[in-house]
Amino acid sequence: PQPQPQPQPQPQPQPQPQPQPQPQPQPQPQPQPQPQPQPQPQP
Repeated sequence: PQPQPQPQPQPQPQPQPQPQPQPQPQPQPQPQPQPQPQPQPQP
């Protein structure tokens, strides 16, 4: 009897992982300098 050839299993293709988009860093807002109050001159 002829030996039955073993069928070669088809390799499953690995799905390519989707690259995660890097979040853009939020720029830190520059703090507004507090204006110094002008002292009232004493009369």
